[in-house]
Amino acid sequence: RGAIDPAGSDRNRFAVIPPGVNRRIFSPQAAELDSVIESRLNAALRRDLPPARHPLPLVLCASRLDQKKNISGLVKAFAANSSLRAVANLAIVVRGLNNPLQERHTLPRKEQAILNEIVRLLDAHNLWNFVTSFPLNSQAELAAAYRIAAKRQSVFALTAHYEPFGLAPLEAMSCGLPAVVTRNGGPAESLFDAQTQTKFGVLVDPANPADIAHGLLEALSPQKSWRAYQQAGLQRVISRYTWERTAAGYAATLKQITV
Repeated sequence: RGAIDPAGSDRNRFAVIPPGVNRRIFSPQAAELDSVIESRLNAALRRDLPPARHPLPLVLCASRLDQKKNISGLVKAFAANSSLRAVANLAIVVRGLNNPLQERHTLPRKEQAILNEIVRLLDAHNLWNFVTSFPLNSQAELAAAYRIAAKRQSVFALTAHYEPFGLAPLEAMSCGLPAVVTRNGGPAESLFDAQTQTKFGVLVDPANPADIAHGLLEALSPQKSWRAYQQAGLQRVISRYTWERTAAGYAATLKQITV
């Protein structure tokens, strides 16, 4: 620490090359697995929500159960905003459990604590009719869920307190699903071009449920925002965050070093 200055005199010794999305898995192209995941999602909706809410878009949360991911922030956003509750359901993905909120006692203690807090919030704010949960057990299943969610004009949500890089929202965007993501960390660069002031998704303050709700509503807007964010997000991934782009970045950097 202190031996080098990446932003100053040593800046020419560093190259920033972002990782890429596996577009063989995460793409808008329909796959055979999509119908399986759609059936699984529809079964969860029938189990958890009133029939009138079944067709609504989803706010899809597919983060691991970790305090840093701030899943409870999404629940608080739903509690804080009746307009959000009117237009979308919150869908929480938990690997390996068919009915995660009801089967949470089978999880390790730290993961169980995350879902216990979510259940406490659902009880406190009477939100059970607005939230569903279901399992996804592989990257292929996750990609299928993103495509199914996009068909519903849904959004991906990651409201982590801090996200070092943020590959998950890029994977969702690569499937045509707009992203609403924490402004803290890597997404502040991947979802926003400061030079051109171009937005490729919506950045929110994870500590502010009202701001989260506002960002979700912005992305969910069917009049113009949803389609614009879908197209901008997909193009952002294709132009900058594929493994082909990553490999080209390494090749160009190595060429500079060896010349």
